[in-house]
Amino acid sequence: MKHIWFIFLSSLVPAVIVFLSKGDTFAEFYVAFLIYTLILTGLGTFLYQKNETKFKREMKALVKREGIISGELVLINTEEKLKNILSLEFERCSMYARESSIIFFDVDHLGEINHKYGYNTGDQVIIEIILSTKRFITESLKLQNSGATLARVKGDTFALLMPNLEEHHAYNEAEKLKRMIETLSLGIDESITCRFAVLSMNQWASEEAFLDLAYEKLKLAKDYGLGVII
Repeated sequence: MKHIWFIFLSSLVPAVIVFLSKGDTFAEFYVAFLIYTLILTGLGTFLYQKNETKFKREMKALVKREGIISGELVLINTEEKLKNILSLEFERCSMYARESSIIFFDVDHLGEINHKYGYNTGDQVIIEIILSTKRFITESLKLQNSGATLARVKGDTFALLMPNLEEHHAYNEAEKLKRMIETLSLGIDESITCRFAVLSMNQWASEEAFLDLAYEKLKLAKDYGLGVII
């Protein structure tokens, strides 16, 4: 609306100039329109430079943010890497008769957050969960220096492998991680919640079969509502 008013007022400038100069010759009209053109050119140049500066500033911020996102995603294990780790962990548990556990979790309603706030916000949710989980590993008395491994197995699905941690302790860690994630503040109305599935690695299984079981259990968790642990 303000642009319409600006165009309307700008269109009156030549008439105002001619009226004030009381001109009635071609030369006077020419000078009036020349002044008008110079005013528009100067204003256009100013607005262009202003928008160009704003665009460059936003692009630098975007590049910096994308660099952070890309860096964090590079530093996290993928599903293929997790399969290799699981294979070795099953072998180690079998050899030493030890039990390890793993937590699978994904973000509740990330699609709705993307739709409402944009994918940039959704990406930031992913990054904050990665950073929070890494911090959780270093601060947890059960997990620090234990070889705990975080992996991003699908878009918004993560796995936290906890060597030598029995299942009942794994549930306690899942509860603590859940509370940490729910305290994240990203400037949106909704609270960030995740659903968790805890599994024990106390019996030998192929990594493919184990991942299938984990996905099924995580899918079952979604039927119980937001922020559940099963």
